Amino acid sequence: MKKTTLIISLLFVSLVFNAQPNKRVSAYNYLKYNELDKAKEAIDAACKHEATISDPKTWYYAGQIYQGIYVNKNFKSLDADALTKSLDAYKKAMALNFKDPANKNLDLSKEDDLVKFTLLLMNQKTAYVDDEIVMDIIMNRFPALANIFVNKGVTEFKDTKDYPSALNSFENSLFLSTLSGKLDTPIIYYAALAADKAKDFEKSIKYYDLVTKFGYGADVKEKASMFYLLAKVQQAKGDTVKYIETLKKGIDKYQEGSASLVTELINYYLETKQGAKALNYLKLAIEKDPSNATYHFAQGSLYDTYFQNVDSANISYKKAIELKSDYFDAYYNLGALYYNTGAAIIEKANDEKDLKKYDVLKKQADEKFALALPYLEKAYELNPEDISTMQSLKTLYYRTGNMEKHDQIKAKLTGK
Repeated sequence: MKKTTLIISLLFVSLVFNAQPNKRVSAYNYLKYNELDKAKEAIDAACKHEATISDPKTWYYAGQIYQGIYVNKNFKSLDADALTKSLDAYKKAMALNFKDPANKNLDLSKEDDLVKFTLLLMNQKTAYVDDEIVMDIIMNRFPALANIFVNKGVTEFKDTKDYPSALNSFENSLFLSTLSGKLDTPIIYYAALAADKAKDFEKSIKYYDLVTKFGYGADVKEKASMFYLLAKVQQAKGDTVKYIETLKKGIDKYQEGSASLVTELINYYLETKQGAKALNYLKLAIEKDPSNATYHFAQGSLYDTYFQNVDSANISYKKAIELKSDYFDAYYNLGALYYNTGAAIIEKANDEKDLKKYDVLKKQADEKFALALPYLEKAYELNPEDISTMQSLKTLYYRTGNMEKHDQIKAKLTGK
């Protein structure tokens, strides 16, 4: 009786162990006929059983089944995490497929293991359990999965604004395309953008740095903009040294397309009261783009406020107006320049005790006020609600004796 029980028990164990490879075979057959619900049930059982859990073919089929579930709208509801499970299954299939037992436990989510894994793939002497599995995953499964992750990332980035998830999707795509021997620089750029939006400064800097090194961009302007984006992240992180260094590198490398970099650097120097450095880069900006009215205006403002160089400021403001006939700020600043010069002369005249000298100074001041008037009137025409312009005009009309216009401006200012 005991012997019979032992035989039955051994027979039962044998049946159970034999059943698991059959589960894997069933999973494959269900996959072949697109019965993905049944395929999932069968492969899940095979992935858990000790008889098949260490077989690369089990995970190879699992990768295909979960990939199919993700892309097939009729079965997508079977598992919300199907795409990630597909990738993990393929990774496991690749690791288990090495003949050397020391390599079967490689964890491809770890950088050191990933480097080792990549070197093994590149080594022609590496032995595999099944060469066809390796070739099919790398040549067919990984590229298809990479495209799926890109599309998922784009949806997460644009539609749901889930930037951390978008970053993860783009990184998965990069992992897959890299193992397939493809350097996908647009996806590196997408990963940088997603990391930037997610405030993941380290990864954003890492990926922006890569696209600058690879020269990503359709033209020099777009290539230069990669340096701008990298610099802005470095600035947000608080690394001012790297921020300035990156802007200068971009300007040096892409001189013809570096206007945004030059402007950024100029603004930084202006904000930090480094006028001489700002002026140097403004001159460089004007040299690159002489028809840019904004650059001439900025140069005029710098000469005016930082260096008190009235003549140079005058020339720059007039050039800005020449290039842009409706440039309110340039008209106002030029009018204010003449007005302030006249006011300074009047102040000097008021301290003059010699009547003849006073008259000379007063005449000089009146000439400056007369020069200021048309520019401030044009500024008023362009922006009739600007308080500073109206206040300056009110004073000028009073000084020039035009009381009718003085009273009109005064009434507008006081609301009467």
